[in-house]
Amino acid sequence: MDVEIANRLVGLRKKNGYSQEDLADKIGVSRQAVSKWERAESSPDTDNLIALARLYNVSLDELLYAEKAEASPKEATVNEPGTPGNNNNNNNNDNNDHKFRDDNRHRTGMAAFPYPIVAVILFFLIGYISGHWEYAWLIFLPIPVYTGIVRATRKRE
Repeated sequence: MDVEIANRLVGLRKKNGYSQEDLADKIGVSRQAVSKWERAESSPDTDNLIALARLYNVSLDELLYAEKAEASPKEATVNEPGTPGNNNNNNNNDNNDHKFRDDNRHRTGMAAFPYPIVAVILFFLIGYISGHWEYAWLIFLPIPVYTGIVRATRKRE
């Protein structure tokens, strides 16, 4: 674990007035675990990081990164849907996020093509027309490859 994160954990605990034992009781771990986190000997697992962020009322970014995460209104709505004052913007921001994802699909070109559906149609066509049901199943083999290519393309963007 990074020493900066460990120092941040100590600072947040003290700022909120918890002893190591109090904090351990609140999130359901041992006092020794909290001590190890604060000495950078080990790292909290994902569930404990989420519990710490909720307890301290901070985002995971603020908990893990040195500079305070400055969330735009859209990020605040997506990351913290229960935050007061953000309820009015929920629908608008969700629509903008959906439009952004659609733009990415058009750029890749591949994500818009429904290959698995086409494969099912081809399976039945090959089976009924040619009667070779024993070979028609081979049309399903490329689906995982197609899915992997689409995911890799999206991740790269």
